[in-house]
Amino acid sequence: MKKYLISGLVDDYRIKINILAISPNHAIKVFQKKYPDAIDIYVIQDLFKVNK
Repeated sequence: MKKYLISGLVDDYRIKINILAISPNHAIKVFQKKYPDAIDIYVIQDLFKVNK
């Protein structure tokens, strides 16, 4: 499993949370279950993060 940073709009507030999931698509589905009225949901990737 991998940690994904998911962002979404809930009641006009931008919420960003880390979710452990198998894939980015699965992480978005978990976010949608936690916040069913969320819109504009997407994954924020750490493109410049160095894995040690």
